[in-house]
Amino acid sequence: MNISNKIGVAALLTLWAATATAQEVGAPNYREIRTSIQNSKSANYYPLLMRRYLENDTTLTLEQYRCLYYGYTLQEDFVPYQKEREKLFEVRRELVTTNGSMATCAEAIKVAASALEDDPFDLLAISTLSFSYLQLKDTVSYTLWNNKQDALLDAIVSSGDGDDVEDAIHVINLEHEYEVLNRLGLQIESDSLCNDNVEYLKVQPNAEDVRGVFFNFGACRQVYLKKYE
Repeated sequence: MNISNKIGVAALLTLWAATATAQEVGAPNYREIRTSIQNSKSANYYPLLMRRYLENDTTLTLEQYRCLYYGYTLQEDFVPYQKEREKLFEVRRELVTTNGSMATCAEAIKVAASALEDDPFDLLAISTLSFSYLQLKDTVSYTLWNNKQDALLDAIVSSGDGDDVEDAIHVINLEHEYEVLNRLGLQIESDSLCNDNVEYLKVQPNAEDVRGVFFNFGACRQVYLKKYE
């Protein structure tokens, strides 16, 4: 697939706060991540990291967010290819149609919090919480969830520049591809598989002339194969 971007996704990503540093990290090394998060004496020991994450610890580093996010695929409770979340999508639609009414925001917060009990990295749920609290003018809660969303997205885009198959951005959930595009201000036009692990999302015309982004969902696929085939 011979596709080129005028300025490149990597250049667009530099417009994203904290991404210039994040882009130096590279693709996740799952062997190293496994060793780190399974070492009970490590600062990256997974139960410890997860507790800090759930307690909204703002001192977690980019490396630790990467261990949390990509290390989640190595946990027994990781579910590849998220189950249907129609209720969450429904409240998101309601937020738009009601322009974030108080009642709709309250319901959205309840639904999103429930979704996060099943998947602590559900970016749709996190962005729903962020938006709802913003509409309710709860600046403390809004900042908390918005910062958590930013930290997760920074970890994701630190995995590649998205300009080709080799440098695809690594995600553990296909839904997260759309969250990355949304944050970059891009809208999907079509998608196509490049191989078993990588897909290309062609985007609609935009000011930066980015034509598309490559995403690697291989970790998610590998867990699915082990669990269900």
